[in-house]
Amino acid sequence: MNHILFLLTAAFCFPSITVAKIIEAGSPDKKNVITIETDNQVSYSLSRNGTKILDTCPLSLTVGNDTWGTDKCRKITRKSVSEKVEFIVPRKYKETVDNYNQVELIYKDYKIEFRVYNDGVAYRFVSTANNKQPVKKESVSFRFGQDHTSYTLLTDQLQNWFEQDYTVKPINALPKDSFSVAPVMVEVDKYKVLLAEANLYNYPGMYLQPAQESFHGIFANYPDKEVPYEGDNKIYASTRKDYLIPTCGKRVFPWRVIGTFDNASSILQSELIYLLSEEKEQTDDYTWVKPGKVLWDWWNDRNIYHINFKSGINTDTYLYLVDYAAKHHIEYVLIDEGWSARNDLLTLNPDVDIPRICEYATEKGVGIQLWSKWVNIMRQMDEAFAQFSKWGVKGVKIDFMDRNDAKMVNFYEQVAIKATQYKLLVDFHGSYPNEGMRRKYPNLMTREGVIGLEYNKWSKRATVTHDVIIPYLRMWVGPMDYTPGAMLNAHPETFYENQHEPMSQGTRCRQLATYVIFDSPLNMLCDNPSNYKREPECTAFIARIPTVWDETLGLDGKVGEYITMARRSGDEWYVGGLTNWDKRDITVDLSFLGEGFYEIELFKDGINADRAACDYKRVVMPVPEDRQLKVTLFPGGGFAGRIERR
Repeated sequence: MNHILFLLTAAFCFPSITVAKIIEAGSPDKKNVITIETDNQVSYSLSRNGTKILDTCPLSLTVGNDTWGTDKCRKITRKSVSEKVEFIVPRKYKETVDNYNQVELIYKDYKIEFRVYNDGVAYRFVSTANNKQPVKKESVSFRFGQDHTSYTLLTDQLQNWFEQDYTVKPINALPKDSFSVAPVMVEVDKYKVLLAEANLYNYPGMYLQPAQESFHGIFANYPDKEVPYEGDNKIYASTRKDYLIPTCGKRVFPWRVIGTFDNASSILQSELIYLLSEEKEQTDDYTWVKPGKVLWDWWNDRNIYHINFKSGINTDTYLYLVDYAAKHHIEYVLIDEGWSARNDLLTLNPDVDIPRICEYATEKGVGIQLWSKWVNIMRQMDEAFAQFSKWGVKGVKIDFMDRNDAKMVNFYEQVAIKATQYKLLVDFHGSYPNEGMRRKYPNLMTREGVIGLEYNKWSKRATVTHDVIIPYLRMWVGPMDYTPGAMLNAHPETFYENQHEPMSQGTRCRQLATYVIFDSPLNMLCDNPSNYKREPECTAFIARIPTVWDETLGLDGKVGEYITMARRSGDEWYVGGLTNWDKRDITVDLSFLGEGFYEIELFKDGINADRAACDYKRVVMPVPEDRQLKVTLFPGGGFAGRIERR
């Protein structure tokens, strides 16, 4: 629900010959200033506190034979907006304020909107007529005018897993035949600049290709022929049309977004992508959406021990998981691959009695979620979702999409609509990163698009350095399903890949801290109940921690080095921190607590955590009167704490 606090609109309705060629607009706090030029081709430049962020950046959209952004502007309007936004599914906040200044350039059959926020700038094209022509091309450029350090996820394939390692190099040192998954970060002096998109519907997602001191948008054309890939798990486009989408229509196009931040910690408090995205329909009811933690079977290979049945993909195993989840107040159990026939969601594995499992879970107050590859959902969506609902399934995890062309983007929305009809939560894996669709469809709880803990089953790519980059980049655009919770922990000299008894890199307390640091309204417990039983203190802490928050504070950090955050749920505060492979002594500023006596349950790296990564110490103590909490983070370490007022 939005409550308009302030709205001011000014329209300049002069003949086009008198329309200003240069327009300036500032953010409400006056730190960001955008300069828009309308002569010949629309372009913009951006500064923050007087520092040039972006040089002249031209923009255009080719619809049929017309190039929008190159003709004469007919009218300019301005408005200022400040409105309260309440989150149906909170991520960082229960509510926030959408506050921006807008400039609108109006043309014959379209307009271009610019919005200037305190934490960034965005623009988009809007078609105001029902144009039947195809959209053939969009020109997007982010020109910095100087070479700067960038953080990119490089690939040379339009169809990929969206799970690349970060490359940290100056823009001009990047291979020009590659392009990056968004968001990209560029460090301009002290400022952190993030490039992304928002409100992506019926349009291809944007990649960013490096060029001289700049990045340019790259898009996949609409699929022509499609072929099976990796057996029958996936479908890839083998040839493509000569357009992005077949028909323009009357519509809004995605926002091109530039986030601007004075330091790394301020990124953690931004919801810019969400605020730029389309709201849900007023009549849609999402009161049934229930965030929570999820006990997951696949990561640990269902490797349960000290039991009296054969563990595996079978009914006994899943009933056992339900019992464990119920005992520890874990809201969901996810049944991953293997519960159905490989290519038919309506034919059950005879060893897995889904109706019985769902009925038993309902009796225990636990929800069941089911995994599927996307090609099966595409073929059987209506029948499968109806059957899931009849069984009592509460959510679906859909995997292996590996594309962001317009046809695939439309599939995401089709899933959201149908899942809403059957009251199913959705977790997208094999997915492009978030772009704001969760605002319109609040049952879209989380998605992958990140190197998560699963990679430690077969590689060393889920590193501790990676973990202190993703909160500042990937997590800015939306929730990420990193799937934490490993109870087997290792340092580089003791870590090895293991499909059956996987482990994490870094310390035990690092795993606990990820539940504070990483956003995901559905948050996995990736390990098996047998390992959790061996670690009752850590398990109790994880089981208690919320997955959605009323308030979020970025306390301190540097990209790729360390991070500390605080989160509030009701009257409880949680604090957490992660470091890379460098040991560091940190002071956590808890002055946000204010007056009063507080107590903290603190998990910190144990005295031998530099040798035995599983070593930790739990202490319950008063919060220091000066509100300065001193903690030592061992290499690959972390800390996590729960604070209550006494």
